[in-house]
Order: sequence, then C-alpha cells, then structure tokens
Amino acid sequence: MDINCQESNGGLRPGAIMGGAFLLVLGGTMFLERSGLADVQMRHIIGPACLIILGTLMMFEHSGVVFGRRVRAADGTTRKRVRKQGGMAAGFWLVGIGCWMIVSQQHLFGLDYHTSWPLLIVLSGIIMLVRGLR
Repeated sequence: MDINCQESNGGLRPGAIMGGAFLLVLGGTMFLERSGLADVQMRHIIGPACLIILGTLMMFEHSGVVFGRRVRAADGTTRKRVRKQGGMAAGFWLVGIGCWMIVSQQHLFGLDYHTSWPLLIVLSGIIMLVRGLR
C-alpha cells in the first residue's frame, strides 16, 4: 500500500495569522464589553468585522473568492468551470469599508455616516492609484 503524504513547507500563512489576530482582538473587545470595562456595542461591530476578516484573508492569501459552475461541452460532457475573482484590491476595499463602518458606527473622531462618506471616495482613489502602480 503506497500512501502519498504531502510535505508541508512549514511556512507562515499570513492570512491565517491576520485572521487569527483579528479574532483575538474581537474576542478581547467582547470580553471587555461584557465585563463592563469598556462600552462597545457589539451588534454594530459584527458586520464590519466579517468584512475586515474576509478582506484580510483575500489580501494576504493572494486568493480571491472562487466561483464554480457546471458547463456542458459540445460533446455532452459536463465539467466544472472555476473562476477566481477578487484579490489584493478587492480585499483592501473590503477592509476599508469595514473600517469605515466601525468608525461611523462608533462615532470615532466625531464622524458618523453623514460626515464620513467622503472617505469612501478617498479609499476609491487610493485603490485606483495602487492598481495603476503595478
């Protein structure tokens, strides 16, 4: 019996590290809120946190969201067509939107949704500049 084992290179996975670090911060924030040491409304942070985690994983794992669908060929066979969408810029966009939502919902720096929306235009400009440089 021949068993093929894949050897791991022992390398670091930055997406997993960033995702884990963010979950540690999120869990610590929840703990501080529940213990009464900080006044954070967690229902306002869960949605943006999901965007930030997904964006971070997309940025550092160099993989986007993979979509697959079945395609029927001319000879009648079916195969799965896989398309990767997203990547570094899409991940940066999700992280930026998540951070903007947290800043607006927590009224950090005196900002809310009505006063901070121009930051989305700034974020769009930054992403366009980064795309133009590569």
